[in-house]
Amino acid sequence: MPPDPFLRSVEATFHRHGVAAVLDPDGLARPVKLLPTRPDGALEFGQLQVQDATGVFEILAVAFAGFDRGTVIQIGGERRKVQHHKVTDPRRYKVRLDTIPTT
Repeated sequence: MPPDPFLRSVEATFHRHGVAAVLDPDGLARPVKLLPTRPDGALEFGQLQVQDATGVFEILAVAFAGFDRGTVIQIGGERRKVQHHKVTDPRRYKVRLDTIPTT
């Protein structure tokens, strides 16, 4: 168990509330937990409405270590590609992944 109580809290949150996924299903196939932070949405431009296929998830930084842009994540039967990632957590325990569906 990590000595840092904040890290233990973050790990417990992912363990209890995270969605099961597979990171790099065609290679390493590492099982991970993701926290969805923003689903796909709709953008409106006057009368025009466009579906935004972006999905944003958080993952433990240690689970994403060694991976980068272009990594594929399989969530249930859906495959998504990481188009951008950044660390917004001041303690650097989580990484935010901006993903799009793979074709």
